[in-house]
Amino acid sequence: MRIGELAALAGVSTRTVRHYHHQGVLPQPPRRVNGYREYGLRDTLRLARARRLTGTS
Repeated sequence: MRIGELAALAGVSTRTVRHYHHQGVLPQPPRRVNGYREYGLRDTLRLARARRLTGTS
């Protein structure tokens, strides 16, 4: 899934996901050949955990 799909599943904006990447809270997956980053279920769980730990609902 792409960043927009990940953000929609977690209920945040893509900007929030990028902010977590920049802060080092959420690891950023490598780019694929097509130039996009592919996120998986693990990334969704990590994002949900990071949101829970930061106290954001």
